Amino acid sequence: MKIIATKENLLTGIQTVQKAISNKNTIPILSGIYMKAKNNKLYFAATDLEIGIECKVPVQVLEEGEIVIPARHFSELVRKLPNTKITFTYLPEIIGLNIQYDEAEVDLKGWLGEEFPVIPDLEEEYCFEMDVNLLRNMIKQTIFATAVDDSRPIFTGALFEIEGNGLNIVTTDTHRLALRTGKINTSYDKGLNVIVPGKTLSEVSRIAKEEELIKIKGNYNQISFETEEARIISRIIDGKFPNYRQVIPQEYKTFVKTKTRAFQEIIERANLFTNEKDGTSIIKVSISDGLLQVSSKSQIGKVEEKLPIYVEGESIEISFNAKYLLDALKVIDSEDLNITLTGSLSPGIIKPGNHENFIYLILPLRTV
Repeated sequence: MKIIATKENLLTGIQTVQKAISNKNTIPILSGIYMKAKNNKLYFAATDLEIGIECKVPVQVLEEGEIVIPARHFSELVRKLPNTKITFTYLPEIIGLNIQYDEAEVDLKGWLGEEFPVIPDLEEEYCFEMDVNLLRNMIKQTIFATAVDDSRPIFTGALFEIEGNGLNIVTTDTHRLALRTGKINTSYDKGLNVIVPGKTLSEVSRIAKEEELIKIKGNYNQISFETEEARIISRIIDGKFPNYRQVIPQEYKTFVKTKTRAFQEIIERANLFTNEKDGTSIIKVSISDGLLQVSSKSQIGKVEEKLPIYVEGESIEISFNAKYLLDALKVIDSEDLNITLTGSLSPGIIKPGNHENFIYLILPLRTV
Protein backbone atom coordinates (compact mmCIF):
# COMPACT_ATOMS: atom_id res chain seq x y z
CA MET A 1 0.00 0.00 0.00
CA LYS A 2 1.40 3.37 -1.06
CA ILE A 3 -0.64 6.51 -1.57
CA ILE A 4 -0.30 10.29 -1.83
CA ALA A 5 -3.11 12.26 -0.20
CA THR A 6 -4.04 15.74 0.96
CA LYS A 7 -4.71 16.67 4.56
CA GLU A 8 -8.20 17.92 3.62
CA ASN A 9 -9.28 14.60 2.10
CA LEU A 10 -7.81 12.60 4.98
CA LEU A 11 -9.72 14.73 7.50
CA THR A 12 -12.93 14.24 5.52
CA GLY A 13 -12.56 10.48 5.77
CA ILE A 14 -11.64 10.51 9.46
CA GLN A 15 -14.44 12.87 10.46
CA THR A 16 -17.02 10.88 8.49
CA VAL A 17 -16.36 7.56 10.23
CA GLN A 18 -15.19 8.75 13.66
CA LYS A 19 -18.53 8.38 15.49
CA ALA A 20 -18.58 4.64 14.75
CA ILE A 21 -15.19 4.02 16.38
CA SER A 22 -15.50 1.89 19.51
CA ASN A 23 -14.38 3.47 22.79
CA LYS A 24 -14.39 0.09 24.50
CA ASN A 25 -11.16 -1.89 24.53
CA THR A 26 -12.71 -5.38 24.59
CA ILE A 27 -11.75 -5.78 20.90
CA PRO A 28 -8.70 -3.55 20.31
CA ILE A 29 -8.98 -3.46 16.52
CA LEU A 30 -12.38 -1.72 16.81
CA SER A 31 -10.57 1.33 18.21
CA GLY A 32 -9.01 1.73 14.78
CA ILE A 33 -9.93 3.07 11.36
CA TYR A 34 -9.81 0.62 8.46
CA MET A 35 -8.27 2.05 5.27
CA LYS A 36 -8.09 0.44 1.84
CA ALA A 37 -6.41 1.99 -1.21
CA LYS A 38 -7.86 1.04 -4.57
CA ASN A 39 -8.75 2.73 -7.90
CA ASN A 40 -7.37 6.11 -6.77
CA LYS A 41 -9.72 6.09 -3.81
CA LEU A 42 -8.99 5.64 -0.13
CA TYR A 43 -11.82 3.79 1.57
CA PHE A 44 -12.39 4.45 5.28
CA ALA A 45 -14.48 2.29 7.63
CA ALA A 46 -15.16 2.08 11.35
CA THR A 47 -17.59 0.06 13.47
CA ASP A 48 -18.49 -0.58 17.08
CA LEU A 49 -20.60 -3.58 15.96
CA GLU A 50 -23.78 -1.55 16.58
CA ILE A 51 -23.20 0.98 13.79
CA GLY A 52 -20.76 0.94 10.89
CA ILE A 53 -19.76 3.89 8.70
CA GLU A 54 -17.90 3.78 5.38
CA CYS A 55 -16.78 6.49 2.99
CA LYS A 56 -14.26 7.11 0.22
CA VAL A 57 -12.06 10.06 -0.70
CA PRO A 58 -9.86 10.69 -3.76
CA VAL A 59 -6.13 9.96 -3.41
CA GLN A 60 -3.28 8.97 -5.72
CA VAL A 61 -2.81 5.22 -5.35
CA LEU A 62 0.70 4.00 -6.20
CA GLU A 63 0.20 0.56 -4.63
CA GLU A 64 -3.07 -0.96 -3.51
CA GLY A 65 -3.46 -2.34 0.01
CA GLU A 66 -5.27 -2.21 3.34
CA ILE A 67 -4.52 -1.60 7.02
CA VAL A 68 -6.21 -0.65 10.31
CA ILE A 69 -4.67 2.33 12.12
CA PRO A 70 -5.30 3.44 15.77
CA ALA A 71 -7.98 6.11 15.39
CA ARG A 72 -6.99 8.48 18.20
CA HIS A 73 -3.31 8.77 17.25
CA PHE A 74 -4.01 8.89 13.53
CA SER A 75 -6.72 11.54 13.73
CA GLU A 76 -4.71 13.76 16.07
CA LEU A 77 -1.64 13.44 13.85
CA VAL A 78 -3.51 14.32 10.66
CA ARG A 79 -5.12 17.36 12.31
CA LYS A 80 -1.66 18.66 13.26
CA LEU A 81 -0.02 18.03 9.87
CA PRO A 82 0.87 20.94 7.57
CA ASN A 83 -1.21 21.55 4.44
CA THR A 84 1.06 19.64 2.11
CA LYS A 85 1.11 16.38 0.18
CA ILE A 86 1.31 13.36 2.49
CA THR A 87 2.75 10.01 1.44
CA PHE A 88 1.71 6.77 3.14
CA THR A 89 3.74 3.59 2.69
CA TYR A 90 2.84 0.23 4.23
CA LEU A 91 5.52 -1.26 6.48
CA PRO A 92 4.97 -5.04 6.66
CA GLU A 93 7.72 -5.56 9.24
CA ILE A 94 5.77 -3.60 11.88
CA ILE A 95 2.28 -3.88 10.35
CA GLY A 96 2.09 -0.12 10.15
CA LEU A 97 2.42 2.97 8.00
CA ASN A 98 5.31 5.26 7.23
CA ILE A 99 3.86 8.76 6.89
CA GLN A 100 6.03 11.36 5.09
CA TYR A 101 5.34 15.08 4.84
CA ASP A 102 7.76 17.89 3.93
CA GLU A 103 11.11 16.81 5.40
CA ALA A 104 9.58 14.73 8.20
CA GLU A 105 8.26 11.22 8.69
CA VAL A 106 6.29 9.20 11.24
CA ASP A 107 5.93 5.45 11.71
CA LEU A 108 2.58 4.33 13.14
CA LYS A 109 1.78 0.72 14.04
CA GLY A 110 -1.62 -0.81 13.33
CA TRP A 111 -3.38 -4.09 12.61
CA LEU A 112 -3.75 -6.27 9.52
CA GLY A 113 -6.59 -5.05 7.33
CA GLU A 114 -8.02 -8.54 6.82
CA GLU A 115 -8.60 -8.84 10.58
CA PHE A 116 -11.10 -5.95 10.61
CA PRO A 117 -14.77 -7.03 10.89
CA VAL A 118 -16.40 -6.77 7.49
CA ILE A 119 -19.29 -4.30 7.26
CA PRO A 120 -21.67 -6.54 5.30
CA ASP A 121 -23.85 -5.94 2.29
CA LEU A 122 -27.40 -6.36 3.53
CA GLU A 123 -29.91 -8.90 2.43
CA GLU A 124 -32.59 -6.54 1.17
CA GLU A 125 -36.21 -6.85 2.22
CA TYR A 126 -36.90 -3.20 1.36
CA CYS A 127 -35.17 -0.51 -0.67
CA PHE A 128 -36.21 3.05 -1.53
CA GLU A 129 -34.74 6.46 -2.27
CA MET A 130 -35.63 9.94 -1.12
CA ASP A 131 -34.33 13.49 -1.18
CA VAL A 132 -31.53 13.81 1.37
CA ASN A 133 -32.51 17.35 2.38
CA LEU A 134 -36.02 16.16 3.16
CA LEU A 135 -34.69 13.29 5.28
CA ARG A 136 -32.35 15.61 7.19
CA ASN A 137 -35.22 17.97 7.92
CA MET A 138 -37.42 15.09 9.08
CA ILE A 139 -34.67 13.90 11.41
CA LYS A 140 -34.13 17.40 12.79
CA GLN A 141 -37.83 17.76 13.58
CA THR A 142 -38.07 14.44 15.45
CA ILE A 143 -34.70 13.35 16.88
CA PHE A 144 -34.92 15.67 19.92
CA ALA A 145 -37.94 13.73 21.29
CA THR A 146 -36.07 10.43 21.63
CA ALA A 147 -35.28 9.16 25.12
CA VAL A 148 -31.74 9.26 26.51
CA ASP A 149 -32.38 6.50 29.06
CA ASP A 150 -31.40 3.09 27.67
CA SER A 151 -33.67 1.20 30.09
CA ARG A 152 -36.42 1.17 27.43
CA PRO A 153 -34.49 0.91 24.14
CA ILE A 154 -37.43 1.41 21.76
CA PHE A 155 -37.81 5.00 22.97
CA THR A 156 -34.17 5.79 22.14
CA GLY A 157 -34.97 5.24 18.47
CA ALA A 158 -37.31 6.53 15.79
CA LEU A 159 -40.10 4.62 14.13
CA PHE A 160 -39.75 4.48 10.32
CA GLU A 161 -43.19 3.74 8.93
CA ILE A 162 -43.89 3.58 5.21
CA GLU A 163 -47.35 3.54 3.68
CA GLY A 164 -47.37 3.73 -0.12
CA ASN A 165 -45.02 6.60 -0.99
CA GLY A 166 -45.33 8.25 2.43
CA LEU A 167 -42.72 8.00 5.19
CA ASN A 168 -43.59 8.75 8.81
CA ILE A 169 -40.82 9.27 11.35
CA VAL A 170 -42.09 9.12 14.93
CA THR A 171 -40.21 9.61 18.21
CA THR A 172 -41.30 9.72 21.84
CA ASP A 173 -39.76 9.66 25.30
CA THR A 174 -43.27 9.08 26.79
CA HIS A 175 -43.55 12.76 27.84
CA ARG A 176 -43.86 14.12 24.30
CA LEU A 177 -44.14 12.82 20.76
CA ALA A 178 -42.93 14.18 17.41
CA LEU A 179 -44.33 13.03 14.07
CA ARG A 180 -42.96 14.17 10.71
CA THR A 181 -44.32 12.97 7.38
CA GLY A 182 -42.62 13.08 3.99
CA LYS A 183 -42.52 11.45 0.56
CA ILE A 184 -40.19 8.80 -0.79
CA ASN A 185 -39.36 8.64 -4.48
CA THR A 186 -41.08 5.31 -5.15
CA SER A 187 -44.19 3.69 -3.77
CA TYR A 188 -43.50 0.80 -1.39
CA ASP A 189 -46.64 -1.33 -1.33
CA LYS A 190 -45.52 -3.82 1.31
CA GLY A 191 -45.26 -1.18 4.00
CA LEU A 192 -42.49 -0.87 6.56
CA ASN A 193 -42.33 -0.59 10.33
CA VAL A 194 -38.84 -0.54 11.93
CA ILE A 195 -37.19 1.34 14.81
CA VAL A 196 -33.89 3.02 13.90
CA PRO A 197 -31.49 4.07 16.71
CA GLY A 198 -31.36 7.80 17.33
CA LYS A 199 -27.54 7.72 17.19
CA THR A 200 -27.73 6.33 13.66
CA LEU A 201 -30.07 9.07 12.47
CA SER A 202 -27.85 11.76 14.01
CA GLU A 203 -24.96 10.38 11.97
CA VAL A 204 -27.05 10.23 8.79
CA SER A 205 -27.99 13.87 9.25
CA ARG A 206 -24.36 14.83 9.92
CA ILE A 207 -22.76 12.94 7.06
CA ALA A 208 -25.25 13.20 4.19
CA LYS A 209 -24.42 16.06 1.85
CA GLU A 210 -27.04 18.39 0.50
CA GLU A 211 -28.62 18.01 -2.93
CA GLU A 212 -28.19 14.23 -3.05
CA LEU A 213 -30.52 11.31 -3.16
CA ILE A 214 -30.11 8.87 -0.31
CA LYS A 215 -30.83 5.16 -0.66
CA ILE A 216 -32.36 3.42 2.35
CA LYS A 217 -32.39 -0.36 2.34
CA GLY A 218 -32.20 -3.32 4.67
CA ASN A 219 -34.16 -5.94 6.52
CA TYR A 220 -35.72 -6.28 9.94
CA ASN A 221 -32.36 -6.70 11.68
CA GLN A 222 -30.24 -4.05 9.96
CA ILE A 223 -30.69 -0.90 7.88
CA SER A 224 -28.33 1.12 5.71
CA PHE A 225 -28.31 4.69 4.45
CA GLU A 226 -26.20 5.22 1.31
CA THR A 227 -25.07 8.22 -0.72
CA GLU A 228 -22.49 8.30 -3.49
CA GLU A 229 -19.64 8.87 -1.04
CA ALA A 230 -20.72 7.29 2.25
CA ARG A 231 -22.68 4.43 3.79
CA ILE A 232 -24.02 3.94 7.31
CA ILE A 233 -25.22 0.54 8.41
CA SER A 234 -26.97 0.03 11.73
CA ARG A 235 -28.84 -2.53 13.74
CA ILE A 236 -32.61 -2.20 14.09
CA ILE A 237 -33.95 -1.84 17.63
CA ASP A 238 -35.96 -4.92 18.50
CA GLY A 239 -39.41 -4.28 19.94
CA LYS A 240 -42.86 -2.95 19.14
CA PHE A 241 -43.33 0.81 18.95
CA PRO A 242 -46.48 2.00 20.75
CA ASN A 243 -49.56 2.86 18.70
CA TYR A 244 -48.90 6.59 18.45
CA ARG A 245 -52.16 7.31 16.62
CA GLN A 246 -54.16 6.38 19.73
CA VAL A 247 -52.60 9.16 21.82
CA ILE A 248 -53.02 12.02 19.31
CA PRO A 249 -56.33 13.78 20.10
CA GLN A 250 -58.60 14.14 17.07
CA GLU A 251 -60.84 16.79 18.65
CA TYR A 252 -60.13 19.92 20.66
CA LYS A 253 -61.87 22.40 22.93
CA THR A 254 -59.46 25.31 22.42
CA PHE A 255 -57.79 26.37 19.18
CA VAL A 256 -55.02 29.00 19.07
CA LYS A 257 -53.21 30.59 16.14
CA THR A 258 -50.14 32.68 16.90
CA LYS A 259 -46.70 33.63 15.56
CA THR A 260 -44.05 30.98 16.10
CA ARG A 261 -41.18 33.35 16.87
CA ALA A 262 -43.19 35.54 19.25
CA PHE A 263 -44.40 32.52 21.22
CA GLN A 264 -40.88 31.05 21.33
CA GLU A 265 -39.39 34.29 22.68
CA ILE A 266 -41.99 34.48 25.45
CA ILE A 267 -41.29 30.88 26.48
CA GLU A 268 -37.54 31.55 26.47
CA ARG A 269 -37.96 34.50 28.83
CA ALA A 270 -40.34 32.60 31.09
CA ASN A 271 -37.85 29.73 31.23
CA LEU A 272 -35.37 32.06 32.95
CA PHE A 273 -37.68 32.24 35.98
CA THR A 274 -38.49 28.57 36.50
CA ASN A 275 -37.50 26.37 39.41
CA GLU A 276 -35.87 23.49 37.59
CA LYS A 277 -36.48 20.20 39.32
CA ASP A 278 -35.58 16.82 37.85
CA GLY A 279 -35.00 18.52 34.50
CA THR A 280 -38.48 20.05 34.51
CA SER A 281 -38.99 23.79 33.98
CA ILE A 282 -42.63 24.56 34.75
CA ILE A 283 -44.44 27.41 33.05
CA LYS A 284 -48.16 28.18 33.15
CA VAL A 285 -50.12 29.08 30.01
CA SER A 286 -53.49 30.80 30.30
CA ILE A 287 -55.75 31.43 27.30
CA SER A 288 -58.81 33.67 27.35
CA ASP A 289 -60.33 36.75 25.67
CA GLY A 290 -57.95 36.73 22.71
CA LEU A 291 -54.83 36.69 24.88
CA LEU A 292 -52.26 34.03 25.70
CA GLN A 293 -50.52 34.63 29.02
CA VAL A 294 -47.32 32.85 30.01
CA SER A 295 -46.11 33.01 33.61
CA SER A 296 -43.43 31.45 35.78
CA LYS A 297 -41.79 32.13 39.11
CA SER A 298 -38.82 31.04 41.17
CA GLN A 299 -36.71 32.26 44.08
CA ILE A 300 -35.06 34.71 41.69
CA GLY A 301 -38.28 36.37 40.60
CA LYS A 302 -41.28 35.97 38.35
CA VAL A 303 -42.50 36.89 34.90
CA GLU A 304 -45.92 37.35 33.28
CA GLU A 305 -46.30 38.14 29.60
CA LYS A 306 -49.35 38.43 27.37
CA LEU A 307 -49.52 37.81 23.64
CA PRO A 308 -52.50 38.72 21.41
CA ILE A 309 -53.71 35.60 19.58
CA TYR A 310 -56.53 34.24 17.48
CA VAL A 311 -58.52 31.83 19.64
CA GLU A 312 -61.59 29.64 19.24
CA GLY A 313 -63.30 27.68 21.99
CA GLU A 314 -62.93 27.52 25.75
CA SER A 315 -60.65 29.44 28.08
CA ILE A 316 -57.99 27.24 29.67
CA GLU A 317 -55.07 27.16 32.11
CA ILE A 318 -52.40 24.52 31.54
CA SER A 319 -48.80 23.94 32.61
CA PHE A 320 -45.95 22.60 30.48
CA ASN A 321 -42.26 21.84 30.65
CA ALA A 322 -40.75 24.93 29.01
CA LYS A 323 -37.79 23.01 27.61
CA TYR A 324 -40.09 20.56 25.85
CA LEU A 325 -41.98 23.44 24.25
CA LEU A 326 -38.77 25.12 23.11
CA ASP A 327 -37.40 21.92 21.57
CA ALA A 328 -40.32 21.88 19.16
CA LEU A 329 -40.55 25.62 18.52
CA LYS A 330 -36.88 25.74 17.48
CA VAL A 331 -37.41 23.25 14.63
CA ILE A 332 -40.75 24.49 13.27
CA ASP A 333 -40.01 26.25 9.97
CA SER A 334 -43.32 28.08 9.74
CA GLU A 335 -44.11 31.70 10.60
CA ASP A 336 -47.49 30.75 12.04
CA LEU A 337 -48.29 28.21 14.71
CA ASN A 338 -51.46 26.29 15.55
CA ILE A 339 -52.05 24.97 19.08
CA THR A 340 -54.99 22.75 20.05
CA LEU A 341 -55.92 21.82 23.61
CA THR A 342 -58.58 19.51 25.04
CA GLY A 343 -58.21 20.24 28.75
CA SER A 344 -55.72 21.18 31.45
CA LEU A 345 -54.71 17.54 32.00
CA SER A 346 -54.84 16.39 28.36
CA PRO A 347 -52.04 16.50 25.76
CA GLY A 348 -51.46 19.69 23.82
CA ILE A 349 -50.85 19.57 20.07
CA ILE A 350 -48.58 21.98 18.20
CA LYS A 351 -48.52 22.18 14.39
CA PRO A 352 -47.06 24.55 11.81
CA GLY A 353 -49.65 26.99 10.54
CA ASN A 354 -49.04 26.37 6.85
CA HIS A 355 -48.88 22.57 6.49
CA GLU A 356 -49.82 19.30 8.13
CA ASN A 357 -46.50 17.43 7.86
CA PHE A 358 -45.39 17.97 11.49
CA ILE A 359 -47.26 17.19 14.72
CA TYR A 360 -45.84 17.66 18.19
CA LEU A 361 -47.68 16.27 21.19
CA ILE A 362 -46.70 17.38 24.70
CA LEU A 363 -48.14 16.18 27.98
CA PRO A 364 -49.12 18.82 30.53
CA LEU A 365 -47.71 18.98 34.05
CA ARG A 366 -49.77 18.69 37.20
CA THR A 367 -49.16 21.69 39.45
CA VAL A 368 -50.30 22.39 43.00
